[in-house]
Amino acid sequence: MELFGAAFVASVLGSMVGLGGGFVLVPILRLVLGFSPAEAAGTSLVLIVANSASGAFTYLLHQRVHVRLGALIALGALPTSIAGAMLSLHISPRLFDVLLAALLIAITFDMLWNAQRRIEGRAEAPSVLAIKGMSNRLAVSIGLAVGIFLSLFGLGGGIIVVPTFLYFSELPLQAISATSQFAILLSSPPGLITHILQHDVAWRDAAPLVAGGLLGGPVGARLSLRLKSRQLLVAIALALGIAALSLIWRHA
Repeated sequence: MELFGAAFVASVLGSMVGLGGGFVLVPILRLVLGFSPAEAAGTSLVLIVANSASGAFTYLLHQRVHVRLGALIALGALPTSIAGAMLSLHISPRLFDVLLAALLIAITFDMLWNAQRRIEGRAEAPSVLAIKGMSNRLAVSIGLAVGIFLSLFGLGGGIIVVPTFLYFSELPLQAISATSQFAILLSSPPGLITHILQHDVAWRDAAPLVAGGLLGGPVGARLSLRLKSRQLLVAIALALGIAALSLIWRHA
């Protein structure tokens, strides 16, 4: 029940801005359950796939997904998601925690101090597809980075997609969240399959993770459509900060 609750909260928070729930779940798997880096990443991707599937479906129904950009990011992530899963077997637990904490802290500060300014004045368009977004080449390049973080840390890749969309696209925040979830849905399976082949997935915990992901995804997506952009950013930034500090505290 505790793992289901953690998966549900992670899924709600992750779907709200399209980050996926791995940034909450992976620290729990490392700190509370003592999973190795590879097992934490592989098991987290079980939640990520379920969460992104349910969240992306909700966003697609509301026509918030920029399908072209999501598909291009997934295309770029295909080879690197496999490489990231293989790399997770060779990274030390301490280095894994330090790198993950540093990444989470960087995203936290960016959301609190820069992201709000970048989304101001971005009005919702009648059709998301009417917005150019970014070039095809840039979207594929982003996907290359997404694949590594997706499978190496089990974060789902949204932690890269969302900030880059804020910097390099004209998409409003709700469309960013939606397109990120869609990109994660398409790019996560290769990494998960690689982790499965490496025997990194703790199947005993899969059922509560899938249940939490499937139930939490739509909740987070609907909250995203109702909350103001600043409220979304602050809520997720706080969750990211707490996760990062927990990882740092472990090695203090």
